[in-house]
Amino acid sequence: MFRSLSIGLLSWSLSIVLYSPRLTLFLGLNSGATRRDDLLAQCIDPLTRNLAEPILAYRIIQPWIAHTLGLCGDRRDLPALLGSPGIAYLALILALACCHWALWQRFSASVALLGTLALATTMVTQWTNTAWGHPDSLTLLPIALLLIWRQPLLVATAVALGALNDERLVLALPFLALWWWRASDKLTVAVRELRSPTLGVLAGLAVAVLVRAALAKGWIGPGIVDAYSGGSLLSGSLQRVLQPSTWPGLLVMVLLGFRWLWLVPVMALSILWRERVTIRGLVYGIGLLLTSLATFSVADVSRSFAFLFPAILVGLTILVEQGGWSLSRLQRWLAWILGLNVLTPAAKVFDVPAAWWENPLIWASPYLPLPVNLWQWLRSPNGAVTW
Repeated sequence: MFRSLSIGLLSWSLSIVLYSPRLTLFLGLNSGATRRDDLLAQCIDPLTRNLAEPILAYRIIQPWIAHTLGLCGDRRDLPALLGSPGIAYLALILALACCHWALWQRFSASVALLGTLALATTMVTQWTNTAWGHPDSLTLLPIALLLIWRQPLLVATAVALGALNDERLVLALPFLALWWWRASDKLTVAVRELRSPTLGVLAGLAVAVLVRAALAKGWIGPGIVDAYSGGSLLSGSLQRVLQPSTWPGLLVMVLLGFRWLWLVPVMALSILWRERVTIRGLVYGIGLLLTSLATFSVADVSRSFAFLFPAILVGLTILVEQGGWSLSRLQRWLAWILGLNVLTPAAKVFDVPAAWWENPLIWASPYLPLPVNLWQWLRSPNGAVTW
């Protein structure tokens, strides 16, 4: 456990050095409002409805934790910093530690280390690191916990809390089931083994739906009006999928989700394609397709892939169990993937225009390393001198 916690901290440290927050944006006196400011208001009153983004009224887990611990204040106050981004960063470290523990139990220490470091160079960490006020890790942590535990009560609790923080937790569920479904298990054995965890998932989702309904109708707090005023999620998804002109941009955003780590599910799918068709293989292939399509319903497509990270772990299992890969070969591949992810740039992209080559910095916001953002903060007139 201590080793996994150490690797979790090491992996997060690597990620925060590579993909760091713009301190002048979140701490500057005149930098404008961000989602973190809504979160700080919710910390003082988790049921406040005076929010720039009404959808945050549903997402009460991080504000409730910060409120309970008294980690509230103005954007530069130490308690506020411990509340946001502190809680999200801690949850991210613990999520990475759980991933390392899960990989270590199934593979080798080297594969577990390289796999965890590789995950830390993807959207699994990038969004939480750089976008304060978006505590995605409070959903990633429950997902990671379900990689190592599947007692029904724990499953129900983790699913309820994770779904209340971000409903995209459901994207991980098919791959969590496959993580516990070994290739050697027959369908009847897998169904029997997954029966209790499945009941826990259903109970957790039911709790999350009931709490959201209670928040919306005013049974808890003053009620929520027009949280999804931007329009229908389904119509937005269909418009993107049915317009060929959007496909290149969607492909770019999909690739930015895992970057070079996409090689793992691609190679896993190639192995499954060559084998005889199995239900387990179909669930993996169709699950990747449907969950990827589901990410098109939101603007932050790349960010949504963070919630699918168990698909990477399942892919590693397929390479070994069905592809016959040795652990040394898997270790070499992960080392190359980690190196490529570290050396190639990463960016936040919401759309790719037709004339994408004219000024890429308009539509792509590159993630900057920590020394650059620290230097920007130290030399800013609104930075250290006004602290």
